[in-house]
Amino acid sequence: MTGQIDSPKKKFIDTALQLFSERGFYGASLADVADELGLTKQSILYHFKTKEALYGAVLADVSGRFDAIMEDVTALDQGAEKKLRFFLEKLMDHARDAPNDGRLIARELLDNLDRVETSRKWYLKTFLDKSVDLLTDLPKWRYRSEAERTAAAYQLIGAVSYFAISQPTLEAIWGRGKLNDTKDVFLSTLLLRL
Repeated sequence: MTGQIDSPKKKFIDTALQLFSERGFYGASLADVADELGLTKQSILYHFKTKEALYGAVLADVSGRFDAIMEDVTALDQGAEKKLRFFLEKLMDHARDAPNDGRLIARELLDNLDRVETSRKWYLKTFLDKSVDLLTDLPKWRYRSEAERTAAAYQLIGAVSYFAISQPTLEAIWGRGKLNDTKDVFLSTLLLRL
């Protein structure tokens, strides 16, 4: 994305990510995105012909960030267990640094029931498949069924995502001290269950 940082398309995508993550696909309109940027709806339609096209660009952008995480993980020259822990740490860091990505995915999983039948592109499929592959490299999981590895990988991603997006609420409930103590052992406790 070098060279596109300040492009109009990138600004539209970033603003749409914010609004879609807050309101969901159905709760945010092209007019809302345009209003947020102080532009007209037609300026967005010039770059994205439909709301669905803009939403697809947002999902592709988010997916690219998750693919970059996986590239870092697969480039790591370590054993399978260290790679898995590094993967979960990277996910946790990403959830902290880019909370709208996680919120958008959660909303997409909840709100896409009407679109799931007509969707032609699954942006996170490669990331999810490679997440399963990380478990395949673990001796304990190598001979488990693909269904078991898929379920375990999805549970790990879900647990990290859920924990990360719920931190403001958990801090309000437990206080910062207990939350920090819990964060310190969260991944270790999660990995013990494998």
